[in-house]
Amino acid sequence: MAGISSLGVGSGVLTADVIDQLKEADEAQILTPIENKVTLNNQKQDAYTLLSSLMKTLKSSASALSYDTIFDNKTVDVSGNAEVTVESGANIESFTLETVTLAKKDITKFGALASKETNVASGTGTLTIGAYTVDYDATTTLSDLAQAITDKSNGDIEASILQTGDGAYSLVVSSNQTGADQALTITDDTGLLEPALMTAYDAVTNPDGYQKIQTASDAEFKYNGITTTRSTNEVSDLILGVNITLKEEGDFSNVTIEQDTEPLIGEMQLFVDSYNSLMQNLDDMTVYDEDSGAKGVFNDESFVRNIRSDLNSVITSMSNGESLMQYGLDLDRSGIMSFDQSVLEEKMADDPDAVKLFFSGGTDSNGNDRTGIFETIDDKINSYTGYGKLLSNFETGLKSDATNLNESYTRAKEMLENRYEIMTKRFTAYDAMISKINAQFSSLQMMISAEVNSDS
Repeated sequence: MAGISSLGVGSGVLTADVIDQLKEADEAQILTPIENKVTLNNQKQDAYTLLSSLMKTLKSSASALSYDTIFDNKTVDVSGNAEVTVESGANIESFTLETVTLAKKDITKFGALASKETNVASGTGTLTIGAYTVDYDATTTLSDLAQAITDKSNGDIEASILQTGDGAYSLVVSSNQTGADQALTITDDTGLLEPALMTAYDAVTNPDGYQKIQTASDAEFKYNGITTTRSTNEVSDLILGVNITLKEEGDFSNVTIEQDTEPLIGEMQLFVDSYNSLMQNLDDMTVYDEDSGAKGVFNDESFVRNIRSDLNSVITSMSNGESLMQYGLDLDRSGIMSFDQSVLEEKMADDPDAVKLFFSGGTDSNGNDRTGIFETIDDKINSYTGYGKLLSNFETGLKSDATNLNESYTRAKEMLENRYEIMTKRFTAYDAMISKINAQFSSLQMMISAEVNSDS
């Protein structure tokens, strides 16, 4: 309006200030309510983002507690040198392990030659080691023979050269695995190997001679006093989910496998913390203060206000005569949830399978399928957070409202601009007419005054 500097010159009434005042009044009546609704909608969308995040955090804990795998965690305590590890699902039990003998590989040392490159035979022949036959000839060196044994057995037999002294190099062969079945019988089939290789050890006359260093044998141990044998010192088929490594002959180990409640307790506390955070924010979003008149951003949204009661109804519900209140959870008068972990720990100590059944569901002792309380809670929260579910639909509504409000604001603003553009033109025209009339009246007044003066 300020651009029409002449407006009001003729009338002194139809000025730009008048148009500005009228326009401000219309904007306050028409545009400001829409702007307030847009602002509120933006606040609701921001609050929705927080609400959705809090609901998903709560669902994460509810989901974790609904899976029976959280009950599979076990701890193991070993008093002794045996090494024991447990996998998920191992049974809770205690047992003793007494290691009588360890499983061993078969190891043989051949007699010594002067170097690695010394020829091992005077002619062509074969050497039988266990189930494998190895060829040699007059050009085969000690290094060649070691490599030929490894290659021929595909690694089932390990062959290496050991320097036992100055000018004394011995071929050492051993089974790759332990156990009595790995015993190696060695025969020079044609008798053409260097005699030093096969001449028996004698502490006095032939200290570098052919010698069986270790005979392959099974491990022997006692499990709860029962004598047991295995071909290896690593035993994983004795108890389901329990891996045992025997370490020392003569060792006596007490082993105790117990339920590891730490993951369960930790997840329960996360559930409680997530619930309280959600409820506190729901209170802030839906509050109404009668004294100040202050309202939460979702005070007018019954959908949001009902979330608290909807969740509380399932969390406090009974399942087969039990509720979470019997497992350490509690709600005070203000709706704050607390958790006494000692109650749950006692329940776990008394009957972990019963806790597992109540939390995660399964088949009871009568063969009936039972739904776990946290399966029910998880399903309830999922009805809000799942794709295309309640919260998603609520968000869609907020975004649709935002689009409609922005369109309404644009239309109302354009309408007012058009209205006052026309009004300005009319004011300008009216002001010109008034100015013309005023000019004509001034001329007439001058004529009358002149006539009056002439008569005097």
